[in-house]
Amino acid sequence: MTVQDSTVAERPESVASAIAHNSGGLYIGGEWTSRSTAATTPLVAPATEQDYAHAVVPTIADADAAVAAARRAFETGTWRTTPVAERVSIINRACGLIAERAGVIAEIAAHEMGAPVQVTRMMTGVVLDVVRGMGELARSVPDVEPGTGLWDFEIQRDPAGVVVDIVPWNSPFTATMMKSAQALLAGCSVISKPPPTAPFAVVEWARALELAGLPKGVYSVLAADPSVAEHLVEHPGVDLVVFTGGTGVGRRVAELCGRNLKRVVLELGGKSAAVVLDDADLQLAVDSVAASVYFNSGQICSALSRLVIPAHAVDDVVEMLRVKANSVVVGDPLADTTTMGPMATREHHQRVLQRVRAGREEGGRLVFGGERPTEPAQGWYVTPALFVGENSMSIAREEIFGPVVTILPYDHVDEAVAIANDSPFGLGGSVFSRDDERARVVAAQLDTGSVTINGYTTNLLAPRDPHKDSGIGSVTGAAGYQNFRTSRLVNLRAGGRAWRPTELFADAE
Repeated sequence: MTVQDSTVAERPESVASAIAHNSGGLYIGGEWTSRSTAATTPLVAPATEQDYAHAVVPTIADADAAVAAARRAFETGTWRTTPVAERVSIINRACGLIAERAGVIAEIAAHEMGAPVQVTRMMTGVVLDVVRGMGELARSVPDVEPGTGLWDFEIQRDPAGVVVDIVPWNSPFTATMMKSAQALLAGCSVISKPPPTAPFAVVEWARALELAGLPKGVYSVLAADPSVAEHLVEHPGVDLVVFTGGTGVGRRVAELCGRNLKRVVLELGGKSAAVVLDDADLQLAVDSVAASVYFNSGQICSALSRLVIPAHAVDDVVEMLRVKANSVVVGDPLADTTTMGPMATREHHQRVLQRVRAGREEGGRLVFGGERPTEPAQGWYVTPALFVGENSMSIAREEIFGPVVTILPYDHVDEAVAIANDSPFGLGGSVFSRDDERARVVAAQLDTGSVTINGYTTNLLAPRDPHKDSGIGSVTGAAGYQNFRTSRLVNLRAGGRAWRPTELFADAE
């Protein structure tokens, strides 16, 4: 592991200007709100543990105003009836504006969550491609679908209404772009709720949408605390809640929506397994696992944090992972050479260190890492870690959300499948084999919403329906797009033989 000196406290003028221009992170119904009487909270840079800005603290009144604006825009505005092609054009224009400001956004994310600028720039490019692809998908999905069976019918699709989009602190900007774009393309009004610790990059998306021509009131950003977020979720003016985050909070969101039978989509935690078969390319498997777990400091829900490998390969894989860990450059997220930054919050930093300690106490073999480095002296850093253990240990069962890999050895492929499936989560996973057909057979046995063969990344334009405690419903692909729409069955009398109870009561001749 290489250490990069930290200089993040020295805010580039572009970042200072962007933050000052973004009204404390509050954008309600097309208005940039920076009330002089508003309470503010200091924001702390994860890389330095120093304040770098203040953000407005949204209130219940702000939440009500955002819902009222979204409701008006949906019920009396034009966005829901705007042709899909025009919606796509506006979203694409916003994407173009984001591309122009990708450097500034990366610097903002370095301050907000400690993400290395090269990581944010790369992910922004990926998400821009995904959002543009969503636009093409929206063009291809019809608003009316004919069908037949017993008699002819058609399914009519409408926008779902007012959507509250709650995103996590590990990737607030990219998650907001993907989910809100899908909802906007469907014709919905959207209130994005990023974490209070990271409002400013998300507000850049709001500004891009405004400049691109999105009608006033259709979009709002409220970086609210949990109490205001719960108010939004329960608000009778909200039709659909889309939540990405931890399973515990996801259960609470589902409970609140269930009280009012409100539609909800949940993408929650994961503890994904990489199943490496005995004929696999070990270097490819190790490269994929390291890329997933060290990327974004391991703060990614689909990271391949469980490495299920043949017992005879453990020693080789340990050394290969040691080489990968030693190549990680930890430090200043503003430096182009940094590949891994700090944990995003102080609380999460302590949680990761505690879970590493628990893994050792339960008998897991900590091969390397899992500590706070001596350099940089400041910042919520954790060194890349590797355990060898058993699947019953908490280190292998709980979502750590940090740069920690656990090797789980097996003797037979059936045992490998059993280990992979012995988890409360079912978000993602991978299978590695030089025989693609053999890999597909194993993939078909995994109880998870997504499996990648001989790789790590998932297709963000395809539907992914989480299993078990990893959530409910998809926000990607055609299925995800339809989750932002409602359906109406229209039965057609013509063209088919219908059951007509009126015939039972026809006048006798």
